[in-house]
Amino acid sequence: MKENKITVPLRTKKKTRTNMAHQPQPLNPALSKHLLAYAAMAGAAVTACATAHAEVVYTPVHAKVGYDYPLDLNHDGINDFRIHSYELSGDGSLLVYPLHQGNRIAATLQACYRGSVAAAALSSGAVIGPHKKFLAKASCMIRSFSSTANGPWDFAQDRYLGLVFVIDGKEHFGWARLTNRGFGFDSTDILGYAYETIPGKPIIAGDEGTSASVTRNSGSLGSLALGSAKF
Repeated sequence: MKENKITVPLRTKKKTRTNMAHQPQPLNPALSKHLLAYAAMAGAAVTACATAHAEVVYTPVHAKVGYDYPLDLNHDGINDFRIHSYELSGDGSLLVYPLHQGNRIAATLQACYRGSVAAAALSSGAVIGPHKKFLAKASCMIRSFSSTANGPWDFAQDRYLGLVFVIDGKEHFGWARLTNRGFGFDSTDILGYAYETIPGKPIIAGDEGTSASVTRNSGSLGSLALGSAKF
């Protein structure tokens, strides 16, 4: 006896609006391009911020020291050092002072005058760390008597102050780069400064870090998003 084969047709799902809504739709090419660009910028900004918080924070500046230049190495609103200069009829000084207990300056044997303790004019690449002699009284940079200047910073070009200062009870090392064009008021420029965010870790004079430098006009992720949203 022949068996009759019964073939049951397979049901196919009809595409409904509901089904189509759950299927991924291709992005507008322009939108896709800008989203990718934003993601790249955001990733770079996050990486830069992370690096800045972990290592060297550098502040670019080009200004005259003038009568007084306050130095806030870590931008917490509290000045850490003060660079001061004055000159009157051939007599005067260029000095650096720590403003808080524990803050000190790298010292040198070269004196400005008998009995003085001078601030070292370090070369680029010098290691600023625990092995150096730091003194709060190493304040003299230049001293002038009757238009005759003495001191380690007289005509010093692109030299570095070695600094140690205290954050939350822990010592951090830093530097400030200066150039002197001979003794006289407004003859000294400050050309940037930096500090090491890890307590006790030495810093190299002139090391500006690998991350984006600290500026007063730094961008944010929000501004990046606004910029990338302009299609």
